[in-house]
Amino acid sequence: VTLIGSGKVCSGFSMYKTFALGADVCNAARSFLFSLGCIQALKCNTNTCPTGITTQNRDLVWGLDPASKQVRVANFHRETVKSCLEIMEASGINSWGEIRPHHVGIRVGQGQVKNYEEVFEHMKVSKGELLEGRGPQPLLHLYNNNK
Repeated sequence: VTLIGSGKVCSGFSMYKTFALGADVCNAARSFLFSLGCIQALKCNTNTCPTGITTQNRDLVWGLDPASKQVRVANFHRETVKSCLEIMEASGINSWGEIRPHHVGIRVGQGQVKNYEEVFEHMKVSKGELLEGRGPQPLLHLYNNNK
């Protein structure tokens, strides 16, 4: 089973956090739309996107210039991955597969920091637990309802 993490993946740190929570791969959508020039006009489904990104209207599509946008998207991707790698290096990690919940800290109160392992202790699952019908009830419920 490959776990694909998505949702608010927009920076090297968000990738790092996603890997720490157990993802094998990160998926990003909105952040790449931003790199194309999306202004969140919320007109994606109306064929009237003012930036031309999500339209087939010939009068609006001028804003989507593939020659310039491909450079922006490639730069965003390269720099985002580079940022994640820099965080990994600073943490002494050689591969994304080595990132674990204890590598990420979160402020839980004034002057209090806990790592993800401490914060999400109630969601810890051992290999095969859900398949065997064991594990944290919230995850077991989700697993059973999505079979």
